Amino acid sequence: MTVLPIEAFAGTRLALVLGNSKYRTVPALGNPANDAADLATALRGMGFNVIEARDGTREAMANAVRDFSSRLSGADVALFFYAGHGLQMNGENYLVPVDAKIETPGDVRFNTVNLTDIQQEMEGTGRANIIILDACRNNPFLEKLARGSRAAPSRGLGRVDASGQGSLIVYSTQPNNVALDGAGRNSPFTAALLKHIATPGIEVRQMLSRVRGDVLAATDQKQTPWDSSSLVGDVYLAAPPVQVGGGSPTSTSTQPAAASQTAAGGVEQVAAAAPQATPPAAADRVTSPTPQSGAGGPDSECERAAAPAPPFASPEQLKIDNTHDFAAAVPICEAAVRANPDQPRLDFLLGLAYGGTKNYLAAQRYLTKAADAGYAPAQGKLGVYFATGRGVVKDMPRAFELFSKAAAAGEPGAISNLGAMYSNGNYVKKDEARALELYQKAIEAGNPFALAQTGLMYFYGKGTPRDYATAAQYFQQAADLNDGFSLKYLAVIQERGLLGAPDAAKAAELRRRAVQVDPGSQDPNVPKQLNASGPRRSSGGHHVRRIYYYRFVGCRWAWC
Repeated sequence: MTVLPIEAFAGTRLALVLGNSKYRTVPALGNPANDAADLATALRGMGFNVIEARDGTREAMANAVRDFSSRLSGADVALFFYAGHGLQMNGENYLVPVDAKIETPGDVRFNTVNLTDIQQEMEGTGRANIIILDACRNNPFLEKLARGSRAAPSRGLGRVDASGQGSLIVYSTQPNNVALDGAGRNSPFTAALLKHIATPGIEVRQMLSRVRGDVLAATDQKQTPWDSSSLVGDVYLAAPPVQVGGGSPTSTSTQPAAASQTAAGGVEQVAAAAPQATPPAAADRVTSPTPQSGAGGPDSECERAAAPAPPFASPEQLKIDNTHDFAAAVPICEAAVRANPDQPRLDFLLGLAYGGTKNYLAAQRYLTKAADAGYAPAQGKLGVYFATGRGVVKDMPRAFELFSKAAAAGEPGAISNLGAMYSNGNYVKKDEARALELYQKAIEAGNPFALAQTGLMYFYGKGTPRDYATAAQYFQQAADLNDGFSLKYLAVIQERGLLGAPDAAKAAELRRRAVQVDPGSQDPNVPKQLNASGPRRSSGGHHVRRIYYYRFVGCRWAWC
């Protein structure tokens, strides 16, 4: 099995860019040809060899795909972009040429381009394969195909997961939803993509988080770009991060400049992933860029007194994060803010310190100041305040807005809290599959809380078929961080024999460890009838789940 290198940037980079606007049998679209032209220009400027076709007939599109396919074997990064009409039927997604005449389901198969064919052509080891689709507009053929046909298409494009290693599939909106065209030269999605795709030093998934935030803002939260990833390692479409000191990249992935941490002075969470399954670890987690201050001075003292844990924190770092003396930190950070009044980072830390002393009004004031300055960790923390009504009037729309902004900047706690909102249907429509994706993204970004939440999703079959084996892997990762709640779920799995014969002794040992390392952890209330309500693990033979891992800095743990 070939695994992609940790950092994919150099080498041969090939792109196929298609955009269809001038449809002959249905109303034309204003943006797609512009979207394709502008993205092709951007990609060429980033070193891609680009095959471009606009307003293509089926023959022209097929020829472009064949050309693209014939050159894939020598590529290290392959990218496919399509803008235009697209539709789904019987679980398959189809891209619509400008000359397509569609009256019956048979016309769909013979007069369009099947996305699956392109996806299968791109599958291959040793390279990153990226598919980007801005093709979720209203289906103009829906009424004709719906007449007396069991094969009538559904709304928008259907969900397709990245298969194999090294793939990323990006949709301009969530599956089965419709994207907006926009009134300008480009669609809202492509406009955001063009804004961020050439930014040097950001990994492709972080870039997509920024795109998602811009699209949410531009569409008044109506459109949420969606992606499915099986990438291995980090992929940079523009330029890789500058290495300090001129050295080569290390063997570990380039992490975001943000870190997950335990909440200042509290252990509540914004929303639970499953009924009666709320872990005690806080979703009230924020990210914290590496301190820029020197070894001395009030800013350094404030860092030591109130700073959150670093990215992918170890159990020791998480423990320290929970033992800050916030009463002592308040005057220290006040002095730092007075000495450096224009540093959002210090306003944020002072807000954390005030929150730790339960002076939520003062905390909210400083967090707001930092959030208004665009500091993502403060936006995420302030979102928790609005979600829980702490120091402010409870306001879920405002919480969603703040979480979305922080998540777009790569803040792991905000990504996890967005997952909680989708899991419970707080302000947004309940979407457990989307919640699971967000929890997994939060794990990749370094949020430890999301491990237990992801375990719960698989344990209860929320947004995915129930799978006790996969749930156990996430609970085990959280247990290795001394999360007593996850240790107790592992005990339940052993007590009930959900992964083999019951083992009371092993279950008792897990419960003893939970009491030892996390004495205040919540006891899970698992329904007694759960055993008979679903399979012990997912079935399907060939299907293999991808497990998202929480990687410690330095890779001192078994899964690194």
